[in-house]
Amino acid sequence: MNLKIMAMLVVCSFAVSGAQAQTRTVIDKQVGTVFQVPDNFSYSDYGAVVGSAPAGSMDPAALSVLYGRFDKFEQSDDTMVRGFPYTALRNYEAQQVAAGEAPIFITATYAGKVRPVYFSWSLDLVNNVPTTPSQNWQYVVNVGDPRFVNFWINHYARPILGNADYSVQNVWVELDECAFNFGLFGVLDDNNNFVAGVQWDAPFPQSNDAYLSSVAAFFNQLKQIAPDIKTMPNLGSISDTSMFNTVFANVPGAISENIYSWHTNASAYTRNTWYQQNFTEFSWMGAQGKVAILRALLPTGDTNALLNSFVTYALIAGPNFFFAPGGEGTTNPNPAGWQAMQAALGNPTGTQQSQQLSSAGVGYRLYSRNFTFGTVYLNLSGSTQVIALGTASKHWDPNGNLITQISIPDNSATYVTNASGVLQAPEISPRYNGASTGPVTVTIASNTPGATIRYTLTGAAPTASSAIYTGPFELSGSATVQASAFLSGNSPSAPAVASYTVQSSMPMVGFASASMTGPTGTGYPLLSLSAVPTETVTVNYSVRAPNGDRTTGSVNFLPDNTYRYFPIRVAAASGTQTMVTITSVSGASIGSTHTLAYIVQ
Repeated sequence: MNLKIMAMLVVCSFAVSGAQAQTRTVIDKQVGTVFQVPDNFSYSDYGAVVGSAPAGSMDPAALSVLYGRFDKFEQSDDTMVRGFPYTALRNYEAQQVAAGEAPIFITATYAGKVRPVYFSWSLDLVNNVPTTPSQNWQYVVNVGDPRFVNFWINHYARPILGNADYSVQNVWVELDECAFNFGLFGVLDDNNNFVAGVQWDAPFPQSNDAYLSSVAAFFNQLKQIAPDIKTMPNLGSISDTSMFNTVFANVPGAISENIYSWHTNASAYTRNTWYQQNFTEFSWMGAQGKVAILRALLPTGDTNALLNSFVTYALIAGPNFFFAPGGEGTTNPNPAGWQAMQAALGNPTGTQQSQQLSSAGVGYRLYSRNFTFGTVYLNLSGSTQVIALGTASKHWDPNGNLITQISIPDNSATYVTNASGVLQAPEISPRYNGASTGPVTVTIASNTPGATIRYTLTGAAPTASSAIYTGPFELSGSATVQASAFLSGNSPSAPAVASYTVQSSMPMVGFASASMTGPTGTGYPLLSLSAVPTETVTVNYSVRAPNGDRTTGSVNFLPDNTYRYFPIRVAAASGTQTMVTITSVSGASIGSTHTLAYIVQ
């Protein structure tokens, strides 16, 4: 049955209580890619790349996202490029057990035997029997154990993942297979049959909630002791959706591999899951200002795929999101196809809204979101929906046709606009998440040939009488920059907005913490700047071993970076301390935390 709905729906909202309006703090280029290569455009057009790009081919301000894992590992990891040091963790665990400590890899007792716990997806089960080689079976670790967290940082994230791109300005880590469901883990019985849901041995988590709490503990510790390591979990399912905000409270970003996976005759399960998880979770992350890269696989022959997937992105996008549509092959479509849709709509003016329109399930909904110049709609209600737009103003469909109502079939999406010929918004750089040391040089660029850029520094939207941008300018104090593109015969673009907190004093540098623990061998003390510097900051340091031997070194901060780590050699004896001291600095002053004790665990 068709439902006639006036343009403003009476709906349920995913708004986060107390959430503040956010401006973008990462590169303006919202083009992303997840394990795919460009087609008809270059890597320099990307704002975020998950995978590998040729050296020097990306915008220096773009996000370089490396593949990684954090809670389950296999023997073959040792031989993979940038693989996890599986054997080293096993050796460390053996040393810990010999010293009377608990193991790190999780076990479960079944049929009277202590057995390793595996991740079922890695076994590729057929009739409940593994079909993959045993070296590819993934063993599960006690992810919230502080010993493991420190090992992951000092033996994997920094020396293997971070070291690969340490000369790149913005390095992130994509965490694969983040399906947090206790039922996905299990043991193999004596006949090599997989048995799911066997209770884990103590002191490992004893319930699903305890397991989810251990995942949260990993992310919480990572933020406390290694705030420079920025992670992007590849979100899968979570067994208790009420714990999502708790688990991901301290996670700075996330990835979805396919936000268009509902497209073929979505089942009740798919509709309900998308409402309860995907739409809700990413809307929450957007409201928190977190970074997200949303991939959409576009099936061959689906002429509405780009429109449908862009609307899905627009419904849940936060200020720091990236859209990453890709074909079923290995290439991505040219972003011009969807950037025109983005320009036509402008900026979001509210949160995602939805209305349940069928008793078949909570996911049978009509979704919408309002923008500066229009509204997007996604219909998963189970039936065609007709929306009357009224005659108080003009409305256009995506093909530029004047309309007074829209009819949206089930399993499809569209948008309407109330302006025509809207230009694409300019790009403002640099963008900072926090304070910077002035003066800051601001650059604004337009992708529209012949367009005039007008801007303000007061936080007000530009008008036809606002200042014309003629070239980079300096900010010596805090300001909110808004910039729009103007061109005769077209509607001005929605404004791009960037906020700057500028301080005149020199930034202070110190260690992120006064002490740290970790395994023997190599440690990575972390330096922190109080503000983004405008010139190179060089820190000289000395290292004193427990036997009194001293070494010295220096480290430089990259442009726009406020964290930097460096390797030191540490003693083998458990409980001993290696002292690291900042001796001198150029480009900054020395803060109060100028010494660090590295304690061997």
